Amino acid sequence: MEDQWKIAEHNPAWKKLFLETALILRATLGNHAVRIDHIGSTSVSNLDAKPIIDIQISVTRINELNTYISAIEQHGFIFRGDNPDLTKRYFREVPGSRRTHIHVRQTGSFSEQVNLLFRDYLRHHPEDCLRYGQEKHRLYELYKNEREKYVEGKGPIVWDLIHRAHLWSQETGWQPGESDA
Repeated sequence: MEDQWKIAEHNPAWKKLFLETALILRATLGNHAVRIDHIGSTSVSNLDAKPIIDIQISVTRINELNTYISAIEQHGFIFRGDNPDLTKRYFREVPGSRRTHIHVRQTGSFSEQVNLLFRDYLRHHPEDCLRYGQEKHRLYELYKNEREKYVEGKGPIVWDLIHRAHLWSQETGWQPGESDA
């Protein structure tokens, strides 16, 4: 299994890895999943990233865990009830498996929309995509043994890109496209 705490050159296989898992989840969740999307850095072509697949599942009622928790867990994911981010329900792969993070979010919520907007903005703005990738490499070199500091260090550029994405969304009338799966 590849080293998952590093910044890797973009790998086109990440899309295939997303689809393999997403299509299984789609078949199991059916209409309980309004959307299933590839988010995070691995979803953006030409963006270097930690080789961790992030999947966002949008549901109508996030607090009705019984409509989706067992369907996700039966495919090798563990519900992380201790997740402090109350805007999502979070699942991780079983230990020893390929790193995959599943984020279940309420359809139409800010947290669902901002992740889709951030991804789409980077897909349409290669110069900012490159700038973000370079900053991730810089921070990794500074904090390769301090993951929390690496994540904290990304804050300023992420907020700058979210601001730019917001302005872009107003100029273009951005709306999320079709679900990825």
